[in-house]
Amino acid sequence: MLLKCLICAFALVLINTGCYAEITGKVIDAETGLPIEGAIVLVEWTVTKGLPGMTYHESYKVAEIVTDNEGKVTISGVSNLLINPPDVTVYKNGYVAWNSNFIFPGYKKRADFKWQNGAVFKLEKFKAQYSFIEHQSFIGEAAHIGLSPDKKQLFLRVYNEGERDKVIKERQRRTN
Repeated sequence: MLLKCLICAFALVLINTGCYAEITGKVIDAETGLPIEGAIVLVEWTVTKGLPGMTYHESYKVAEIVTDNEGKVTISGVSNLLINPPDVTVYKNGYVAWNSNFIFPGYKKRADFKWQNGAVFKLEKFKAQYSFIEHQSFIGEAAHIGLSPDKKQLFLRVYNEGERDKVIKERQRRTN
């Protein structure tokens, strides 16, 4: 009887952690509440591989979606019991990247995101005191840029067009 209960509990955990239905969301300006058109929403599902103590992640599916003129976005889902929860990163030039796991600056753990319809992604304007170099590092980690960059070409192009020159100028200022 105990074994049956453990098997059922394990099956429920697998079912609840690996099925992510399609959701709708909206990207807005955190200060004004107005919708943000043209934001890139990058969603990546990964699978954990390897032996205990020697695990690594591989990209399973990547979705890049551009918000419409009302800031709305529809994100496709994944139904696979072995998939990790999706990582979501939202970027628009002039704003701080939003990530489903961490908050920039400071890398504070995000606790206010759930994969569900009606998700609201509030983008904060990029402030003068923020570092473009640190933001680049944050985006690289948040969006797993080293993991399947070929599947993130739109996201990378839009980010590079928006901030690459600013990162270079900041580096030059720091070395002078």
